[in-house]
Amino acid sequence: MTVLIAVGETEAMNRVVPLGYELAERYDDTVTAFHVVPRSEFEDHKETIESSKRFHDLSITQEKESAARFARRAVRDAVPEFENSRVDARGAVGEPSEEIVSLANEIDPRYLVLGGRRRSPVGKALFGSITQDVLLDVDCPVVTVMTD
Repeated sequence: MTVLIAVGETEAMNRVVPLGYELAERYDDTVTAFHVVPRSEFEDHKETIESSKRFHDLSITQEKESAARFARRAVRDAVPEFENSRVDARGAVGEPSEEIVSLANEIDPRYLVLGGRRRSPVGKALFGSITQDVLLDVDCPVVTVMTD
């Protein structure tokens, strides 16, 4: 089996990634480290690249590969003694909660480990919550590391 770690770009990753890796070691599972680039960020990045005369193309495939490299680097940085063969790094471009749920449904992990921030109900209603959306839509056990 595998432990799916949703790798974001927040300080919480300093706790999320080691916890997910520890769970994988405990159960002798692999780790699937997964980073999602929101589509709006990809479009902004693509527009910036294309405005340069030297660069004129950026594909979703390239951005997915970049996101996978980011996920692997997050594991390497958070767990310096990690086993490379234990880690499968993946990336996606899209709506983070939808992509995380989709991958969780595809690989059926033992656990999904992700970070979250404490917010008021009004804050969640106004700004949304990736963590909340994922919790409501996945069928696997979820371990959530909350920050303030």
